[in-house]
Amino acid sequence: MCYVIITGRSLAWLLLSLVAFMLILTGIMTPKWLLGQPEVSNEKNVTKFYVPSVGIYNRCIRMRHDSYNCAPFSLYGLATDAEVYPKPWKAALFFLSLCAAIQFATVLGGVMACCVQSVFKKSVISLAGATQALGGFFGVLGLLLYPWGWGSARVKRLCGEYSEPYIPGECSIGWAMFVTATGIAQIFLASALSKTADKAANSDKVQFQMDEGNQLICIA
Repeated sequence: MCYVIITGRSLAWLLLSLVAFMLILTGIMTPKWLLGQPEVSNEKNVTKFYVPSVGIYNRCIRMRHDSYNCAPFSLYGLATDAEVYPKPWKAALFFLSLCAAIQFATVLGGVMACCVQSVFKKSVISLAGATQALGGFFGVLGLLLYPWGWGSARVKRLCGEYSEPYIPGECSIGWAMFVTATGIAQIFLASALSKTADKAANSDKVQFQMDEGNQLICIA
């Protein structure tokens, strides 16, 4: 007999895991990791402000004719020349993408855990929580690798000659980096919460509902 078990703790864990995945994905996709000095242009009596920025694989700069262009600079992926795409950023993209992929897999596992509570006699939620911790480690590694590339020629053009690894020079850290860090912190929080979610899904209250013959079990 298939049981659908939903508890308040397992639902909180699943929602936290989903939010963490969305935050990390947003951070990876957004070119707002490093913000350059604001640029001001005045044409046709209209003053415009631009803040050039760079992300893990894309950038936003002011082009000719006062247009603002955001596009990837990783034209050939990880095979892009290191002068264009710094090696530490390639590694950061790899580990953060791996972190996001693992987190997405745990979200799917959390959805599956509502119907399938165990795999090979191991709780799906506990396995997902342990996997989350591994993904969080990869995320931390990606965050640490990104500032290592601040001494590259690309960053020096944006942030000045005083930019060095872990020193952003004239640039400031953008919101995308904080969003990604928040997502990674939530991964570790979700991993810790998975233990209580697993206990709730295997509590006496759930067992009592199963003994009563209920297939849909919802417990706060």
